[in-house]
Amino acid sequence: MLLFSNRRTDAQTNEVFLTSFSPGSERLSLASVQKKGKGWAFGNVDDDVDDNDAAHALHPLFTADKPVLVYVHGNNNTPLDAVRRCALLEQLYDVNVVAFSWPSEGYLPDGKPLPHAGDAADGDESDLKSVTGSNRKTASVQGKIARYHQAKTNALDSTDAFARFLRMVGGVRLLANRQPFSLAAHSLGAHLFQYTLALPGANEAAGTAHNIALLAACVRASGHKDWVAAVKPKGQFFIAYNKGDSVLFGASVADGMQTKLGAEPGVDRHRAPHMRYVSFTNSQAGLGGHRYFALEKMDKRHRTLFNRIFRSEADIQASEYPRQVYAVGCDPDMLTCYMGQPEHTGGEV
Repeated sequence: MLLFSNRRTDAQTNEVFLTSFSPGSERLSLASVQKKGKGWAFGNVDDDVDDNDAAHALHPLFTADKPVLVYVHGNNNTPLDAVRRCALLEQLYDVNVVAFSWPSEGYLPDGKPLPHAGDAADGDESDLKSVTGSNRKTASVQGKIARYHQAKTNALDSTDAFARFLRMVGGVRLLANRQPFSLAAHSLGAHLFQYTLALPGANEAAGTAHNIALLAACVRASGHKDWVAAVKPKGQFFIAYNKGDSVLFGASVADGMQTKLGAEPGVDRHRAPHMRYVSFTNSQAGLGGHRYFALEKMDKRHRTLFNRIFRSEADIQASEYPRQVYAVGCDPDMLTCYMGQPEHTGGEV
């Protein structure tokens, strides 16, 4: 497993990747990650990756015998959390994962905690699920919200590094010309992805991905079709959503009741042959579900679907009909498919 990051590094500490970073910088760090006993070991740490370093590290993955999955984590994930998630993805879907870790824990760029931000635990990506309309003004919840807002700022300040990372991945993919890769952005990682697309070469680099999946995307639903329309992967573009997502509900409250794309895309959706909106509302992962793509025990249909997405395959194969893949089928135009009973009636096949 490879881990790229725009975090500062300190190879002398157990953490290796720190909470501090340089806003607006393109500088990247890199490490190979291996299982070591009950933990993980970061090796070959490079705190200033150039294009040759990246190509040397990435090329073996793109010429190996497995598809590549590029994974971008969401809010309040430490590098170690990202590694654990990626290890599970490798186990579930038999892919080689390249991860991008950004400073999502909600610390200031110098790595120091926000003043009066409370004692929310690092690495708890579900922390926002405790935020409600009735408690949002209490001191402890205000601390959670402040860290979340700082994480959003850190994502915006990480776009230059992430754009460079995408260009590196895209370049090596084209050079190797063997294994495809798919890109998965989870939760607030979709916020990072959205704003990175505006930078030079980033959209073109994202277009070298076969499939792109926004999973429980913590971005504004309103107007999403405008920026999504500019992204044209080689295969399909998936937007997975779940109205019962408790984490995104908390994020919505924190952002003034802003509807999140990963909870409800709304009726104004981007219509294109390569687009697929996937509803997990009322499914096995529906109630509170925020990471329905990465569970130790997964619904068989969910696992089959994500296996295809992450391994750069079509979700519905040529010989199949929608209900063989999606539990409740798809709308007649095939734009939206359902893993659980849709809230509207009629129309699905």
